[in-house]
Amino acid sequence: MRRSVRALIVTVGAAASMAAAQESQQIIYQVAHPDGTWSNAVAAMPGDRIEFRVMINYTGTRTDLLGLGNARFQPTFSNFDNTGEGSSRDSFEPFTRNGGSAGGPNPPPWPTMVTAEEAQSTAPVMGGYGRVFPFGSTAMNAASFNVLTDFRHDGGSHGAPQGSWARLAGGYCSNWPQASLAATPVPTGDLLSILRGVATSQLAQASAGTAWQGGTQNITVFRGAILLSADNPDVRTIEMGVADGSLLRVGNAESADDSRYIAWQQSATDLGSYRVLDTQVLGANIMIVPAPAGAALLAAGLLVAARRRG
Repeated sequence: MRRSVRALIVTVGAAASMAAAQESQQIIYQVAHPDGTWSNAVAAMPGDRIEFRVMINYTGTRTDLLGLGNARFQPTFSNFDNTGEGSSRDSFEPFTRNGGSAGGPNPPPWPTMVTAEEAQSTAPVMGGYGRVFPFGSTAMNAASFNVLTDFRHDGGSHGAPQGSWARLAGGYCSNWPQASLAATPVPTGDLLSILRGVATSQLAQASAGTAWQGGTQNITVFRGAILLSADNPDVRTIEMGVADGSLLRVGNAESADDSRYIAWQQSATDLGSYRVLDTQVLGANIMIVPAPAGAALLAAGLLVAARRRG
């Protein structure tokens, strides 16, 4: 059973004001063969390596937003092959580039992070993958937000949807996050599962200096690569998205306000005070056909995917 990527996440309470309804942000996935071209869909065969990245855009009328401030999200991958060992199942390249190292306590430019140049290129990232400079200023380690980890979910395990899934989050976040947390008091564990998503944040411009990145468009915050199972005989499509309920929550443990947000910076000393509540998730697909004879089927599927996202 396959669960499609949700093209739009509608946040609870997003109609709080007319101004909020007129703006949104997009979490955008792109995929590519190594040294290929970034796209929202790619054809592949068993054993292929596929690069992917995650970008964030702001859409709205405000002109005072200087840059991305703070976000959390948990990437998801449907129809993931979780059976077998080694090359007999889908796997991620290691998240060793600031996936588990502390960003905040170190002075810029945090050399362990994926560089901006590596984020734009489709070439394999040497030395592992993870958060993109400078959006790893919040530490992800066992003492705080946990080492970035891939979790596998089959048949609805740990609260996941039915099917075979992979999900990326901090090491202690084994349960799939709740889609909504409107009932109070909100359990501490449910709130922590949100905080332990991929910690995407940068310092204020005044603190970061040349390590700061401004702008609101095409902000690449994460890089990864998938090694596809070499012997899976099934025609399948891996669909990339974001776990419902994994974005930051406006309300605290005693609040029923379950609005979700990404925070943007408005001044040189701002860590992210302006919250945008509406988030669209534009996923990407890896369409896998084992036999070369399936090339025509893949081409037709990619054309349909492109039209649906047009």
